[in-house]
Amino acid sequence: MLTEQKVKVVTILNLEKSSKKHSIKIRIIFLLTGLMFGQLAKAEPLVTLKQLVEKVISSNPEVQAKYHAYIGAGFEQDAVHGGFLPKADIVTTYRNQEHVLGDGSSSLGTDIPTWNNELVLRQMIFDGFATSNEVNRLGHAKRVRYFELQSAMQNGTLEFMRSYIDILRYRELSEYAKTNYVVHKQLFDRIKERVDAGVARKVDLEQAAGRLALAESNLLTESTNLHDVTVRAQRLLGEIPPETLEQPEFYKAGAEPTPKEALQVAYLHNPDILSTSEDIQASKDEVKTKESKYMPRLDLQARKNLGTSNDGRNSTSAADLLEITMNFNLFNGFTDKALVSQTVEKLNIASDQRDKACVDTRQLVTIAYNDIAQLKEQLDYRDRHQKSIENAREAYRKQFDIGQRTLLDLLDTENEYFQAKRAYANTEYDIQTAYARLYASQGELLNKIGSTRQGLPEVTRDAYMDGANVCEAIAAEQLSVDKDALMANAKPLSMTNQSLPVAATKPAPLAPACSADAVTTRVNDWADAWRHKDYESYSKFYADKFTPEPPLTTEAWEKQRKQRLSTAGKINLEISNLNVTCDGDKAKAVFDQDYSVTTYKLLKKETNGAGCEVCAAKRIATKGFADKVNKELQFEKAGSANANQWQIVRELVNK
Repeated sequence: MLTEQKVKVVTILNLEKSSKKHSIKIRIIFLLTGLMFGQLAKAEPLVTLKQLVEKVISSNPEVQAKYHAYIGAGFEQDAVHGGFLPKADIVTTYRNQEHVLGDGSSSLGTDIPTWNNELVLRQMIFDGFATSNEVNRLGHAKRVRYFELQSAMQNGTLEFMRSYIDILRYRELSEYAKTNYVVHKQLFDRIKERVDAGVARKVDLEQAAGRLALAESNLLTESTNLHDVTVRAQRLLGEIPPETLEQPEFYKAGAEPTPKEALQVAYLHNPDILSTSEDIQASKDEVKTKESKYMPRLDLQARKNLGTSNDGRNSTSAADLLEITMNFNLFNGFTDKALVSQTVEKLNIASDQRDKACVDTRQLVTIAYNDIAQLKEQLDYRDRHQKSIENAREAYRKQFDIGQRTLLDLLDTENEYFQAKRAYANTEYDIQTAYARLYASQGELLNKIGSTRQGLPEVTRDAYMDGANVCEAIAAEQLSVDKDALMANAKPLSMTNQSLPVAATKPAPLAPACSADAVTTRVNDWADAWRHKDYESYSKFYADKFTPEPPLTTEAWEKQRKQRLSTAGKINLEISNLNVTCDGDKAKAVFDQDYSVTTYKLLKKETNGAGCEVCAAKRIATKGFADKVNKELQFEKAGSANANQWQIVRELVNK
């Protein structure tokens, strides 16, 4: 739209140059400029977090249900309050009664009227304080509903903040996953080109394909997570969240200096604790209401009879009446006593619920407070890890440019860099969520965000509402790791590639101290015998009690080894990453083994009938069977026949 208007501006001004005066041009410029700014003003404004939260607490069905329960509780109190006011009724009766007179004559003014209208006015004077106690009970019940509404608003806001923060989280992680996929795809294509050109091994391509599949899986996972949290936010908000979300700043208010102070704030403002405190007061008033049955009830009643007798005169029953009645129950089958006992148990239940609210709040506050401290410390470590991996990644790229690193090395660093950035971002958003949890458990989340619901009154505080006087503000001690003490108490590392110290006592003749160098020499000699295809020397490295791993038997193993050592061609055997561990008269050697067989083929050339064909032939090397494994050889000292010799008792292939 803006581009079209700019074109219109230029076109009109060019036309104006030849046909209109300068003053008219200026008017056109101002007019079109105003149109452009009008279009900008119509653009969708940024919806703030405060506005979104206010919509949640004003329109979410769960919150609305609590709101209507609160409004209904007010009307219920008003209904009971009507018991203090008089009641006026008009009573209309019709009766057909037989007239019985002794002498057959009628007595004037004594006939019972067939139709009768009566105005009745009643006023309760005393009911054992039942009405006043019931009004007080419902007043506290209304406050219970008020704090239940506050709790629903806090919990709804917390749930929305979780989804809001997670939307920001997974939007960022999705971008990381996209970049990670692009890099893996580019490196995969380069490795594929090298394999197709014959300058790289096919196994490298397989590894790169696996890494690429993992990158695609990560991208799909982050996209799915983003979709799910968006739906969560939609459930609470009532609509799909906007594309542009502001970064939250509510958590920058920080937390109290100590967990105890954080608990004290929660005990004063947590709506669940305040709700249960009000419920206790309501139960106390209900007990008083039930106990009012033990007192008499006094009522004032006035009657105005508007009826007349059959003969047109006022009946004797039409006299006006003003009376006070008292009703005092003497025995009710112990029903009232049972009702009082039942209500006392309700009071005990309310006290138990308040205690539960105290311990639940303490758990929520202390865990959230500890998470904030731990995550802040963890964020520093994550940042260092991320920067170190980023530096290593750049160094690997430079080393690759000069031929010191392979493309697989670059894939390794890219994947680790992706995971480091992902962990750092998760920790950042976890801190924000931890603050939201802390504020919600303190009943302060809405205040920290600055959101309010219109139309709710401010509730005055009474002494019984101070949960700090009831709940114990005792927080579990935050755990910290003394790293210096850990290092001081740590056991030495296992003796690897080192000789164990010689014992001060005289060594046993058949169990001399293990020497890592001696075992290393035996491994190298064993490999040399294999390379030279010397089966006799090779077999002597194995002890008499050596047993091959199932399913091979000893005979099958010997046959297999003889066959492999008699194979035509050159045996290539490389041993790397040798690690020797000694334990008395036993030792273990773990290493990476790269085995292959190279055969040669003579490619004869034409000699024009003269000369030596073999001399003119070219020898072509062909690589046959090859594998790479991680192997473990377990050694033991041999008997007297092979003194000071280490022999293999077990041979394992780890991978």
